[in-house]
Amino acid sequence: MLGNFDEDVQVILSKAKDEMCSLNHPYVGSEHLMLSILKNDSNLSKKLSKYNLSYDSFRKEIIRVIGLGSKKSTLFLYTPMLKNINWYEY
Repeated sequence: MLGNFDEDVQVILSKAKDEMCSLNHPYVGSEHLMLSILKNDSNLSKKLSKYNLSYDSFRKEIIRVIGLGSKKSTLFLYTPMLKNINWYEY
């Protein structure tokens, strides 16, 4: 999946994988993408902070709603929703 995008998007997707691993989830989803974006110092993350959306608060909410996985995944599966995200901003 990474090879289809420019370098900036590849970095964000790679960091989304890191977020997936840190939460021990079995997939890379849109929530991991949002964490990656929020952690990145970009125009988009700055715009989101105006709505009180921060990396820490969003991560805590993911843990509250989805929870932490019980083991590390060795596969990187992308959810259908993540695959359908329009990358026009990048």
